[in-house]
Amino acid sequence: MRRLSLLALLCAACTNDRAAPDSTSTLVAEAHGPEPLLLRVPRVGGTGRVYIYPKLDSAVWVVDEAPPLDRVLAFDPDAGTIAFVDAKGLPGRLDLRETDVVKASKAKLTSLSSANGSDIYGVNPKGEIVRLNPNGGDWHFKPPVPARAVFAQPNGDLIVTANKGVQTLVLKVHPPDDIVQDSAVLPLSGRAVRTQVGDRIYFTVDSGLVVVKAKDLSPVGAVQLDSRVRALAPTPSGDRIYVATSADSGISIVDRYSGRVSTGVVLPSAPLDLRMDGLGRYLLARFPKADSAWVIAIGTNRLVGAVPTRWEADLPAITPDGDLALLGAKDVVLVDPEKLAVKSTVAAGAKDFWYFFAWDGFRPRPQGLDQPVTFPSDSDSLGLRPTASSTSASSTAALHDTSAAPPTVKPPSAGFTVSFAALLSEDKAQQLASTIKVAGNSAHVVSTTTAGSPIFRVVMGPFATRAEADKIGRASKREYWIYEGSP
Repeated sequence: MRRLSLLALLCAACTNDRAAPDSTSTLVAEAHGPEPLLLRVPRVGGTGRVYIYPKLDSAVWVVDEAPPLDRVLAFDPDAGTIAFVDAKGLPGRLDLRETDVVKASKAKLTSLSSANGSDIYGVNPKGEIVRLNPNGGDWHFKPPVPARAVFAQPNGDLIVTANKGVQTLVLKVHPPDDIVQDSAVLPLSGRAVRTQVGDRIYFTVDSGLVVVKAKDLSPVGAVQLDSRVRALAPTPSGDRIYVATSADSGISIVDRYSGRVSTGVVLPSAPLDLRMDGLGRYLLARFPKADSAWVIAIGTNRLVGAVPTRWEADLPAITPDGDLALLGAKDVVLVDPEKLAVKSTVAAGAKDFWYFFAWDGFRPRPQGLDQPVTFPSDSDSLGLRPTASSTSASSTAALHDTSAAPPTVKPPSAGFTVSFAALLSEDKAQQLASTIKVAGNSAHVVSTTTAGSPIFRVVMGPFATRAEADKIGRASKREYWIYEGSP
């Protein structure tokens, strides 16, 4: 059973006075929807951190010994896991609930793919399909022809491609079943890309594209282009796909409904790669030789201009609030994508791998959710309604009672506690507490239980005022969290 109640554990590392995980603050009551988050992991490996974007001065999640990341495959909001491929080509997962890095496989697989952030698919050296599941029970499938690539689909299906002579064989299976549900034969194809919603797959063939429905692998049509396809990027809805070819400086736009091809934007030269904004606002096109990129507004297919940036698997990218994050030699520069004017700079940000995602798993949990349910005192243990006579009597008493209700007295504050961490290991909590001493105050460990799981908090206090608690937290020179009440 997934421990959904541990959402508040990782909120300890915050340097402002946001409400604690067990508070009943206005912030908790008004919070709706997933929060924009940013994962940053050093490109050489090391301590990974998650921030509530754009607040990059305090982390809400920290993990040690994260490997250098090559790319992110997918995120699972239910399990709180990020599936990734490290710099050695090995798959793994970052567990945001357990604060852990898990290697999914020691064997190197090719064509790694994931649609849900938990199940990771790949092709082993024998051409077999392997599914890596975090709960065990890995699945293997041997196609009739050694597989070349796999495409995990949002609905749980798996699309497999294999080359056979001058043809490409496309198969659809639904793990853990090993029965081929549908198949199709296409001309020998190169790379392929699926739409974000998973209803179409575009295969590149000689000077064109072949479009296939993911539902039953039926061909939708072929798109003829003037030269070999170099890069392609569908919009998030899949209504259009932007295509760059090797000999044409114009980016072609394919309409999925009509199949018509139009020239969307003419660039000074043919771009080397394309990258679509996750929300479909902008398209980035990579310069063929220089460390720069063109910015194209999707709504009007307008070339906004060019910006200097290195091109890696993570950056440049459009941030959740619509800025353009550019990768410099040392820093990450945030730019207005319309005016191309610099808005801010993240010093030393280029040393990290960046991944934007959205989740509500770090949101503080209101204390009221963990309170026992109470029933009116006029009901018995069996939930029976009171008798008519008792109801009448109480109603009559209520009609004749004209005395004013006593004023509500706010209970005195129990003080404010500084929290430095919330861990699942008591030994680690005690080790951390022994290293924190401020102005004669020593941190200590308190134990609580959430959903039957023991939680060990490293805290200091309580202090009489929030200002005093904040002073102690700042003096510790550590990431901290302040909440009202005793530990």
